[in-house]
Amino acid sequence: MIERREWRWAVGVALGVLAASWLPYLIAWTAAPPGTHFTGLVYNPLDGHTYIAKMRLGADGSWLFHLTYTPEPQRGAPIYLFYLLLGHLARWTNLPLLAVYHGARTVGGLALLLGLYRLTAHLTDRVDRRRLLFLLAALGAGLGWLAGPLGRETPDLWVAEAFPFVALLTNAHFPTALALMAWSAHWGLDAKGSPTSRVGLLAGTAALGAIQPFGLVPLLGGLAGAWMARGLRHRRIPWQPLGWTALAALLALPYPLYTLWATRTDPVLAAWSAQNVTPSPPPGDWLLSFGLLTPLAAVGAAVAGRRGQDADGLLLGWVLATTAGLALPLDLARRFSIGVGAAVGALAGLGWGWLGRPQRVALTTRRASVPAQRARVGASALVAFSAMTPLFLLLLSAGAALGGHPLLYLSDGEQAALTWLRDQAPHDAVVLCAPETGIFVPAWAGQRVVYGHPFETVNAEARQAQVERFWAGQRDPAWLDALGVDYLFYGPRERTLGEPPTGEPLVTFGDTAVYRR
Repeated sequence: MIERREWRWAVGVALGVLAASWLPYLIAWTAAPPGTHFTGLVYNPLDGHTYIAKMRLGADGSWLFHLTYTPEPQRGAPIYLFYLLLGHLARWTNLPLLAVYHGARTVGGLALLLGLYRLTAHLTDRVDRRRLLFLLAALGAGLGWLAGPLGRETPDLWVAEAFPFVALLTNAHFPTALALMAWSAHWGLDAKGSPTSRVGLLAGTAALGAIQPFGLVPLLGGLAGAWMARGLRHRRIPWQPLGWTALAALLALPYPLYTLWATRTDPVLAAWSAQNVTPSPPPGDWLLSFGLLTPLAAVGAAVAGRRGQDADGLLLGWVLATTAGLALPLDLARRFSIGVGAAVGALAGLGWGWLGRPQRVALTTRRASVPAQRARVGASALVAFSAMTPLFLLLLSAGAALGGHPLLYLSDGEQAALTWLRDQAPHDAVVLCAPETGIFVPAWAGQRVVYGHPFETVNAEARQAQVERFWAGQRDPAWLDALGVDYLFYGPRERTLGEPPTGEPLVTFGDTAVYRR
């Protein structure tokens, strides 16, 4: 049972963490160089713009996703429904796409953090231990802040779905998916005694299957571990929770299976899927990514195995299912890492609690003994050290903003030209621009581009080379006709590659012009 005072602490910490995740965005907005506009995306803007482009489809009234970073015509499919829905929400409320996107990122992040805290109540009755487990699960990472400056990019710096804080810094769907995992795990553990929890488990897993189906593997693996622990403890098969978990899986799997079928049968989506390769980093990098949490989590796993409570089995099943998924020889194996940082952090908290039990660690006791005070300082130091990578990422993001990173800002002319395309040009048109500009056009104007993204452009490497040759002077009209190019976009990024197109521009905005073919 979590008392109201305890929830107030959790909400306060969660709001503080969310405020920290907003800092790079606020810095980038205030530090925009003269004559530029901040795009509203900081961490991984290359992928972030593709999410806005998906929302743009929904804002235009579509429930069918098609790749806007490639010129090939497509029939579309009802996948990526999360971002399509956010786009429709922007249309219904008349709010800017960025406002809805960041609103979803923030709400998802709050739900994630509170879900993690709720989950800790299944692991310990002590408030001080819950707080430690929560902080390590939410903020804990490893040695990326040390390895990064030395030229080694460990997963805690870039595998955003694995670490809760990095997830809520990065986009809208990762924190939402992690929140569904945390709350569905809680509902699953509570399903025997609460009809509300049963409904929550079914709805949560179904929504998770639609937003981030890879999260079903650690979630269902964790629940399977919980029921195995219960069966061993009571020496009988827990049929009722097994049945609810099986029903949740049956409801959650059809949509991911449909998505797989749709991407296999549509030639354009199939070509995109073949390029979308995200293998798992090597095991050594993962160990570095958890740093001090690694040995503590090993101790915590031993503690959980010996205790054998449902929540202990959940954590062990979560980590084991994740490890098995990462080891699979699949192109998308890395995706199975979603949320593993939270599970490892919670296990590390259990390990720390066991190591500190002679001192009776008391993080909140006002009159603590000297050993307890030392243990409290040690726990605080552990949290601070484990949170160094999130702090390092905040500083990196702020540095990119202050340094005027080219994917964070548009010139006034580029912004005006994109707005003109959005309002005046058909959204099924094709625009030829520089490879770097190609990331912006589908997001902020709505048209397709010849090249714009290393995964979402079909035959991306060859297409990028063709675009660069065009701007270098090899301008074959037949090639433009074959791709169905309608507009040429010439701004500061194109100017670094070559001369402008021949003829008079359709419109000109400062340093940027749009030409009609």
